[in-house]
Amino acid sequence: MARTDIFTGITSGPFDPAKIGRAVVEQFLSTVPESYAPEGYDGGEACGGGQFVMYAVVSLWLNALQFAAKCGDRSLTGRLISRFEPFFSEKKAVCSVDNHVDFSVFGTVPLEIYIQNKDSRALALGLHYADNQWAKPNPLNPGGTGNADFETQLSYLEKGWSPQARFWIEDMYMITVLQVQAFRATGDRKYIERTANLMKEYLDRMQLPNGLFNHSSTAPHLWGRGNGWVSGGMPLLLENLPDNNPNFRKILDSYKKMASALIEYQHESGLWGQIIDNRDAWDESSCSGMFASSLIKGVKNGWLDPAEYSEAASRAYFALCSRMDSLGNLSGTGAGINCSADPNDYLASPRINGAPHGQAALLWAVNALIN
Repeated sequence: MARTDIFTGITSGPFDPAKIGRAVVEQFLSTVPESYAPEGYDGGEACGGGQFVMYAVVSLWLNALQFAAKCGDRSLTGRLISRFEPFFSEKKAVCSVDNHVDFSVFGTVPLEIYIQNKDSRALALGLHYADNQWAKPNPLNPGGTGNADFETQLSYLEKGWSPQARFWIEDMYMITVLQVQAFRATGDRKYIERTANLMKEYLDRMQLPNGLFNHSSTAPHLWGRGNGWVSGGMPLLLENLPDNNPNFRKILDSYKKMASALIEYQHESGLWGQIIDNRDAWDESSCSGMFASSLIKGVKNGWLDPAEYSEAASRAYFALCSRMDSLGNLSGTGAGINCSADPNDYLASPRINGAPHGQAALLWAVNALIN
């Protein structure tokens, strides 16, 4: 049975999740989704460049919708849904392409809109992305950057995996969240069952003996945010997957193993480093928010011992809230990075104020805290 009383001490004072969450959502609403550059953002060119909604902005939008629903704030929900209305018409060309995990995740937002208001247009659009993620690849358009070659994609499909799989650790959230949203919208178990099957393959291939994950086979570094995506994907799937599914126990055991490792590497500040096992690595906000959310969910669902994990999660949450400015921007979020064999590419990553990766991650933690 889920525990909802463990983190009640957080729900008062300046770091009340309802207050923090509202600040993050208002920060998102102050900008344009496909040209994300709110006041105080110092990451250079606007995210999306007016061409598409970048995956971290998608996560921010999705979690903003879920926050508004948790709070029962119909006005806030209406404002967030209204932002999507143009994507059915004049902004249709800005809807992300459907052949890559980083773009397909766009479908999570219309699926959430359908879950909340039963708009059939939103359901059709969202399911297009979810279904296409397991469709036979087109040899003339086999995939975006990072996807496998056409023959490999076909072999993945034959094994029941998504042709969009890259076996980068980010996929363990990007694919999972889209398929879970499709399940939540339709009740069709195929979406979570095939996701669990693919998740098991990722875990078998990529989880290290210490419980954590290299970025990819060509990037042997414990990148913080990459591990953060993993830490978000597993509990999200577990919350929706029947416990009699043949992959449930494997995923739960892997999740608990990762959680145990995270406790070992938490900095005295309460945060985690840009490279997790490098004690000299700088504190990075997005992975810290993701890890806090994951631990909070684990404690609340009874998967993790409160005595061992609740304090660590609370310390991370408080430390993150202390990094928020008056405009709702979170500081100390690393820029995006492709797989690299050189750890210095990760350590030299710019630290951005107001980056959507950090904003979304903090909102993950807020939503995990709100009952």
